[in-house]
Amino acid sequence: MPLYTYIACYKGRSHADQDRRSNYRGFAAIVLGRMPEGALPGLTSKSLRQEMVHKAFRSEWTLVSNRKNARRSARHAPSMLEILLFFI
Repeated sequence: MPLYTYIACYKGRSHADQDRRSNYRGFAAIVLGRMPEGALPGLTSKSLRQEMVHKAFRSEWTLVSNRKNARRSARHAPSMLEILLFFI
């Protein structure tokens, strides 16, 4: 299984998580679900987290230009949560 590194960025703060999974879309939900309280200030509401998990799972993942094995999710307005994915 590939090793995935997720970096979630929200309001100028970031949180990284890493694990081996068979599906990078499904792991996005795990990353946001197991993120410690306060890791991303402002992303504390349970309903907001659930919304972000849903959007991260269904989001289009695009290649990051000039980077190998790197993708980024669409920015999710109005919250502007962005998730970057690196895998080997």
